[in-house]
Amino acid sequence: MSIDTNPATGNIDAAIAAGISISKPQPLDDDGRFFAQAVPAGAKVEVHDLNELRQQLADHPPRKRGTVKVHDADAFIRYIAKHGLDATEVWANQSARQLIGVINAHAASDTSLDEGIAGHGDHRVELELISSPEWNTWLGLDTKYLNQVAFAEHLEDHAIDVIPALGADAATMLEIAQSFHASSTGAFGRTERLDNGSINLLWEETVQARAGQSGEITIPSNFTIAIPPFVGAELVEITARFRYRIREGNLALSYALLNADLIQRTAFLEMVDAVTDAIEPPVFLGRPA
Repeated sequence: MSIDTNPATGNIDAAIAAGISISKPQPLDDDGRFFAQAVPAGAKVEVHDLNELRQQLADHPPRKRGTVKVHDADAFIRYIAKHGLDATEVWANQSARQLIGVINAHAASDTSLDEGIAGHGDHRVELELISSPEWNTWLGLDTKYLNQVAFAEHLEDHAIDVIPALGADAATMLEIAQSFHASSTGAFGRTERLDNGSINLLWEETVQARAGQSGEITIPSNFTIAIPPFVGAELVEITARFRYRIREGNLALSYALLNADLIQRTAFLEMVDAVTDAIEPPVFLGRPA
């Protein structure tokens, strides 16, 4: 073995040897699970968990973890039934319209002096309710004024959602839509409110500069639609109130859905009740930690 007696190179070799010694993994516990290692580049210290490294190569992980997202109550119930434990608990978040099942939650205490066994809380299933296309369509035009052609096309395209209730039925809505189409070149004038709450819109159409043709379009004060608030949910009824504006002979039409947010929130709470009845774990209103 040769020894470098050159002061310059000897100092460099000593520094390298010291760096190698420092960068060796150093055990942090007696079990040899955790190690710390100094990384010369950047002068930082990294801590390694050998158990985590072994799990990446193991045939099966030591426990379940992760978050599964489902989109209907049935899938949520079946997932809880398959993976539920004694400590499993469910949280209903009203503001987010969301159900969260914590599979490995904290266990209940056995006595008043015992907090119970703590759970990791990292195995979860989340029910993320998606607003239905019908809901998005009707809410998208809620309180927005359209010309009679655009409004008529909306009624024609979605007449299937209109049900016979206190207001107009689907056939009446189609007739109204067709009337709006027929009078699209006319000028609207005076309106009359009838005894039953309906409205008569009076219009006059001029044909080739000759004497005009006048007519009336009767629209009800409101109508009712039945649409699902969420994908996979049951239909709910919403009353829509007709609104209109006439400016310089031009007619603009709109509708206002009554209590739509309350109806959707009620549908969510009814779904929570259905889940509560179908599963064993307790259901709490709120959000888990």
